[in-house]
Amino acid sequence: MRSNFTRLVVAVFAIALFAAACGDDGEAGSDAAPTATESTTTVPAPTTVAETTTTTVAPDPLRLNDMQVLGSHNSYHLRPEPLTYAAIELVSAELAESIDYSHRSLTEQLADFGIRQFEIDVFADPDGGLYGTRAALPVVGLPAESGIAALDEPGFKVLHTQDFDFETNCLTLQICLGEVAAWSDANPTHLPLMIMIEVKQESVPDAAAASGLALPDLGIEWTSPVTTDAAVMDALDAELIAAVGADRIIRPDDVRGDALTLEEVVLADGWPTIDDSRGKVMFSLVNTGVARDVYRAPSDVLAGRVMFTTSSPGDPDAAFLRIDDPIGGADEIAQRAAEGYLIRTRTDSPTADARNGDTTRRDAAVGSGAHFLSTDYYAEDPAFGTGYEVAVPPTCNPATAPAVCELALVG
Repeated sequence: MRSNFTRLVVAVFAIALFAAACGDDGEAGSDAAPTATESTTTVPAPTTVAETTTTTVAPDPLRLNDMQVLGSHNSYHLRPEPLTYAAIELVSAELAESIDYSHRSLTEQLADFGIRQFEIDVFADPDGGLYGTRAALPVVGLPAESGIAALDEPGFKVLHTQDFDFETNCLTLQICLGEVAAWSDANPTHLPLMIMIEVKQESVPDAAAASGLALPDLGIEWTSPVTTDAAVMDALDAELIAAVGADRIIRPDDVRGDALTLEEVVLADGWPTIDDSRGKVMFSLVNTGVARDVYRAPSDVLAGRVMFTTSSPGDPDAAFLRIDDPIGGADEIAQRAAEGYLIRTRTDSPTADARNGDTTRRDAAVGSGAHFLSTDYYAEDPAFGTGYEVAVPPTCNPATAPAVCELALVG
């Protein structure tokens, strides 16, 4: 079994490297007519004084792209259990380090750390039970069957990589978004939330083949995810609506209105105001390539859809951009933010900055003009002992907000 263990762990866990992979003017007084008393004493005419009123111009309302908020990366993720993690570390310390982070519950992130953007990976499971078995666990002497009832129910499951890196603080999309909806109900004036959704469909063998790695045939029955087709995307939209309620969602149609494209509105008229958007949620699709094509196939301006897309400038659905490198992408972030797009960037990736106490990337992200700053370290990891954290409260965007920006961001 030691031989099988070594070969399987090397092949399986190494591929996680690629699979893991927000006046009027006063009127002048008139001269008074002189008057005289019966004594010959006269009252002098009063001095004429022009009344002036300071002209006050109401500032333009602040819009979604005038804010900057903190987000979390893979917001649901928990570090693998010790025995599984030890096996990964034995084979590849680099791989182990890249997934060595755990998040608080979504409720804690919202309430205690001011997180206003989440990232959630989902796997379609229309019949239920597809992710109740973890194929790699017998290699380290653990049972493959999870015995978790929630995984037997139909609906989208939340995890990082099936079969081995599957620990999560909310097992299903309904559970995750249920937390968000409950917190939102209790805090109805909160800033609008951005929730990024990535739909995953690669099996472990597919991921290995795509990277040129050969998996040994050890008789393991790997989980085969559901292919991301139109039915999956329609089901995802429906589940998002069911989880948080249609009235709480800012949809692409709400932004586009009667315009021909989303991009036209974003670049010319701007996003909805923050005050009109409080208590609401936006969704965006992380996927690019084929999955994005499937989602926008019914309408390239996302008519009728729930999620915005990770788009490219010039596309009819272009509104939300991911520019994850705030150093190499600094010029592009500045340009695109000035143009009117909403932008997400990363403050640390994957765990090296926190381990080394290196704040270069973090500081670049904060000053970049990006609207969503995604991190794994809104709280310091004491195990690193470097003091690294990204404690950025919701604030006015340093690059795009007006000079006078007094935004009540708490909530």
